[in-house]
Amino acid sequence: MTAIDRSSAKARGAEEKQPPRKHSGARPVRRRPELHVYEGSARTRLTAEQASAPGTVFSGRFIVRTLAQESGRCRELDLCCAPHVAQRWREAILTQVNDAPEPVRKLLSGHNHDGAPLEDPHLAFVPLAFVGHRRADGRLLGMGLVLPESIDPRERRHALRAIARIDRLLLGRLGVWRIRSVHAAEQPWNLHPEAWTAHPNGATHWSTVTPIAFDRHPKAADRVACQMEVAEMIARGCVRIGLPRPKEVIVTSASAHLGVTPAHAFPRLKRKDGSRRRHAHAILVFEEPVRGPILIGAGRFRGYGVCRPIDALGNGGGDAGTEDVAR
Repeated sequence: MTAIDRSSAKARGAEEKQPPRKHSGARPVRRRPELHVYEGSARTRLTAEQASAPGTVFSGRFIVRTLAQESGRCRELDLCCAPHVAQRWREAILTQVNDAPEPVRKLLSGHNHDGAPLEDPHLAFVPLAFVGHRRADGRLLGMGLVLPESIDPRERRHALRAIARIDRLLLGRLGVWRIRSVHAAEQPWNLHPEAWTAHPNGATHWSTVTPIAFDRHPKAADRVACQMEVAEMIARGCVRIGLPRPKEVIVTSASAHLGVTPAHAFPRLKRKDGSRRRHAHAILVFEEPVRGPILIGAGRFRGYGVCRPIDALGNGGGDAGTEDVAR
């Protein structure tokens, strides 16, 4: 052993004989790399970048909420209640935006400052119901609040704060309902946005879950000509929200999704003059896969004209049982 080795050995021995050091109370130095919040969302951003199918003017990032009965005789809500729920929900949100910037008020109300309907995309409501399963009964599991895809981040933050302030809805004869947030791990398949948007790969075949309210009254007297006129109206509605024109539109009184109420059972959307718009279910077929949300027609911001991929459960849910899709 050299002199240097003997010196090092003595130094180590002296350190071992010293009493253990007391902790000073200061926070120990962190040696491991920290994972920041923005890094934790990298997977979400990557998924968005991987979307291969064209989408719409509406964002696929739903603000998902469920409704729990607080009081009243009505224990469950169904799809036919959805337009009324959406209207009351919007009215409640608007009570929270008096001090918000003008663009945010327009975004949430759907109207300009003079009361005229807003032409640009704005807050829309997507009824999330138990449909598309052999045991589906069409009950309303929750609501997806959807903002436009192209929106200023500051306006989005203002809108989210206003939406978050609403924790209950007064629905008249339907009772009082508590609004609840849901966590991704707890969501049944029908509360996942992907079930309604076919993100990221899209789908070619879609069908309505709530009927499409006609933009105008069909003028054709002949039944076949009327069907063709309505189909053309719906095709233009697809283009209006940023989709390619569908290669086929089938107008029908019943949805292709199991559990969906026939069109005639839904309340008809009122015009300003008090008259009511006609509506119908439809099946849309595109040449190439497209992504949602697909919301079409005059009531697309109010819960009408909501489409869902026909094979949504097969693409995203596999052989999920009833408890998985409607828990």
